[in-house]
Amino acid sequence: MGGTQRSQDSRSSSLHPEATATRPMLPRIIHPDQLQGYRFSDQDHCRLALLSSPADGDDDRGSQEGISLFLEIHDPCDRVPLHTHHHSAEFYFVLRGTVIFHIEERSITANTGDFVVVPAEAIHDFENPGPDRLYLLTVLNRDEGFSEILRQGIPTALEPEDLEVLRNL
Repeated sequence: MGGTQRSQDSRSSSLHPEATATRPMLPRIIHPDQLQGYRFSDQDHCRLALLSSPADGDDDRGSQEGISLFLEIHDPCDRVPLHTHHHSAEFYFVLRGTVIFHIEERSITANTGDFVVVPAEAIHDFENPGPDRLYLLTVLNRDEGFSEILRQGIPTALEPEDLEVLRNL
């Protein structure tokens, strides 16, 4: 009897072929040379490159619920406008540079190697005080359509300096 129960349990397991056939998630590697940068407008100096989004099949919760992961590159003196993500916390890992976050009534300065969490609903912006470019690895725990908006932006190649920084992290 124990063998019959185990067999039935394995059919409902997420490891069963029927369960995994509907999940398009595949292992992959992305090299810096393969990244596609985007800007939101012609006046925008910030470049963002998607590393993972729900549309890539990396998260099976759907385009609004799934996470997105992207690289942000900000020139000195760039400032991201004040905004909020209503249902998503935002997580930043400072790959290189200095960034000043303005979150609600607080200002936080983060440097290379620091990790910053901005809670959902928090009104925030941030700036690169310079003198060098700022590189952030950013996660939205709920994409809320952000990756699709980004893909509708202006395709912008990453510069050789950016690629060199990424190769040497």
